[in-house]
Amino acid sequence: MKKSKLLGVAALATALLSGTVGLCSGCSKTSDEGASLPFTWQNTNLYFVITDRFYNGDKSNDNSYGRPYKDSAGYTAGTFHGGDFKGLTQKLDYIRSLGVNAIWVSSPVEQAHGWVGGGPMGMYQYYAYHGYYGLDFTSIDANMGTVEEFRTFVNEAHKRGIRVLIDVVMNHSAYATLKDMCDLKFGETANGVDPCAEWMPNASAGETFHNRPVDARAYPSWDRWWGKDWIIFDAYGEPCGAEDGLDKCLAYLPDFKNTNPNANKVSLPQFLLDKWKTPNPKYDIPAAIPYRQGKMSVAQFQAHWIASWVEEFGIDGYRADTVKYVSKESWKLLKEYSVAALNKWREKNKGKDPAADWTDPFYMTGELWAFTTDPEDKSGFAKDGGFDSLIDFYFNPDGVNLNTCIMPDQSDWEKYGKLYGRLEGKVPLGNLTYISSHDTSLCRKKNMAKAALNFLLLPGSVQIFYGDETSRVNDMGGGIDMEQGIRSDMNFPKDVDNAKEWAANVATLSKEFSKDNEILAVWQKIGQFRLRNPAVGAGYQEKLSDGSYCRMFKDKAKGIDNAVVIHVGDAKQVEVGKCFADGTKLQDAYSLMYYTVKDGKVEGDFNFAALLEIKR
Repeated sequence: MKKSKLLGVAALATALLSGTVGLCSGCSKTSDEGASLPFTWQNTNLYFVITDRFYNGDKSNDNSYGRPYKDSAGYTAGTFHGGDFKGLTQKLDYIRSLGVNAIWVSSPVEQAHGWVGGGPMGMYQYYAYHGYYGLDFTSIDANMGTVEEFRTFVNEAHKRGIRVLIDVVMNHSAYATLKDMCDLKFGETANGVDPCAEWMPNASAGETFHNRPVDARAYPSWDRWWGKDWIIFDAYGEPCGAEDGLDKCLAYLPDFKNTNPNANKVSLPQFLLDKWKTPNPKYDIPAAIPYRQGKMSVAQFQAHWIASWVEEFGIDGYRADTVKYVSKESWKLLKEYSVAALNKWREKNKGKDPAADWTDPFYMTGELWAFTTDPEDKSGFAKDGGFDSLIDFYFNPDGVNLNTCIMPDQSDWEKYGKLYGRLEGKVPLGNLTYISSHDTSLCRKKNMAKAALNFLLLPGSVQIFYGDETSRVNDMGGGIDMEQGIRSDMNFPKDVDNAKEWAANVATLSKEFSKDNEILAVWQKIGQFRLRNPAVGAGYQEKLSDGSYCRMFKDKAKGIDNAVVIHVGDAKQVEVGKCFADGTKLQDAYSLMYYTVKDGKVEGDFNFAALLEIKR
């Protein structure tokens, strides 16, 4: 290894020891919430939550738009379960106790009011609880809460140093549902069926909920919906199948015509214009109101609508859905609008929200199915699409399955360290690695403590799917659908009411963790270690000995000089000399013990792991 690559490791270690170089200049060492801890998107510990399935903080909104908890067939596999932003806000200390520094929430925009056929057999009614069937991108979905409740959630997350990402769906609209046809008066049904009446399939005639009586032939009444200038749809003379492609429907979802952001200007859909004639301040996004008029391309309307959420609430980033089915040009347009919107929000909210003083750039990650790694951006998604990272499918690549994940190990640390670790700076296109997701499977191995260690300490950014830390089970959607079971209700530990204490000292060294769930406590310890130390995900890695690694990261602009030593396995001593100078006071985030470096080592009784950092 060339000495220039270490950039004066010994000098850095001496400076850390003497106190002339801090972990982060200006960062509070005593903040209970850790809001001012050093942050970089390269070290993201992202918590992905399907809001509806997390925690019900307000039961009064559970049946918005007439949505039932139990559908007319008696199932709950595809219904809304009650989770909302009030509930998320109430559980932010729990989330923070995991060392989370960013949260990705399912799309909060108003979803289709009604159901579509669900499951492989069409046994149940499938609602848009997951956020992927958008209806009105300028309003919040009432099941999720109100504008002010969402604002409170974002502000409370920011107070804890948690960045907020929303799921963004630009590729497709919702399917047409009977309820929307009733509420918004568009489209045609088959055989004169009243769209406002409850419809049940005729099982004796072989019908299922997939046979809902929506007639998609070319009737003028469909022009009141999105219209032929907006979407590809059978009724507009462009068959909507299930093929992949920029201008083809994905799984029969109506495809937005947004490939060219500079395409011809279009008028707004009539159903939205009629809907907007009756303003609803509880749910209308104020910053989006100016874009409920005029003419522009489909992509421009969409980008303005979505960026309005950033301007209104100070959203810090996006997780973009179905990236390869929207052009890079349109994604880049969205990024440009969103960067401008965040700057506008920061100026307006000085003194109101701590995030107004943050200088981190607006962040965009995306789902490109089967993608793994591309740090040099040979694909052009960073340069041409505005993406900061893409989601890495390597460790859980399959379609819906029970437990097909690949568990990371130290060989992956070495691989990913070379791909994404830097002493300074960053790669052109980052990554976001997961072991469980809403579209593949829940990773539930026998030793989930080991899973936490190997996954949370993986170089690059990582994404926890809610319940990874508590081994939330696939409940088969109540016994009828494996895919819905991946999104089962969150299983909090019995002592979750102690979460404020668990999160109280994340900036220094917490000593309170879940006692009800020992595996959860391991996730909390490792996650908090990662939270305090940008070097874990972003840093340059050097192997010290078998099972021991030094990681170092420096960001002059943020005043960050950070180093850690990670050791895996039982040991009586750990080599640290290339990371810390003799006499340096260290703390072990796993054992919660303190040590002093002597002869380039620390001695102790290390069990399972050692997570060594400067004593705080």
